[in-house]
Amino acid sequence: MKNHGKLVIAALLFAGVLAIAGCSSETSNGSSSNVLGTGSGAVTTPGTGTGPSGQPLLVRLGTDNLVGDDPPVYRKLWVAIVTDTVGNPVSGATVIFTLRSGRFLKGVYVLPPPPPFIPQAWFQQATVLCPNEDLNNNGILDPGEDINGNGLLDSLGHSAVNTTGMSDASGVARATIVYPKDAATWSELTLVASSGVGTPATATFFAVGLAADYSNLNIAPPGDISPFGAGNSCADTL
Repeated sequence: MKNHGKLVIAALLFAGVLAIAGCSSETSNGSSSNVLGTGSGAVTTPGTGTGPSGQPLLVRLGTDNLVGDDPPVYRKLWVAIVTDTVGNPVSGATVIFTLRSGRFLKGVYVLPPPPPFIPQAWFQQATVLCPNEDLNNNGILDPGEDINGNGLLDSLGHSAVNTTGMSDASGVARATIVYPKDAATWSELTLVASSGVGTPATATFFAVGLAADYSNLNIAPPGDISPFGAGNSCADTL
């Protein structure tokens, strides 16, 4: 019973980075995908900036519980809300978007215990959570940062985001993050949004996956083995 309880808790935590079929969302190319997520699980910090006429701005990042399905990638939409200091939307502000690397998980997906265990979906069995190797967030492998000795910053290069967005009449600028399906649930990202001079807004989260891709127990899910390995040490690539 103790082991069963641990599996239930782990499954509930894992649900935070999956999406469930059921609602419609538009992808960046205008097509519709029927996906509804359980939440981003993101940690966000607000930012400040300067507007087109030099006025002080507030910038905040947010998202919904949807994820676009565009095999072999997912498309996750985030927005930067740009306002003045009393909450009025500011249009025409250029928001610059960048991605920083984060932590990453090693592990595999395994079949769940039989019913009545829920959910009856592929179960993420993480073996270790590894720290962000890019300690100074400069996107360059510096001395002392390569924990596993493979000559790479491991959590970089798995995703891309549009470089800029323009705030509309509602003060909304859009960022679409694209990543291969096998990186979902294993890779942590930080989205950074800046406008003019100030402190950027940030959102840190694990890349979400689509629950429908994990629900067929007869077909292995994307990323059935973490792209970072399945071993229990961050000091190697196993």
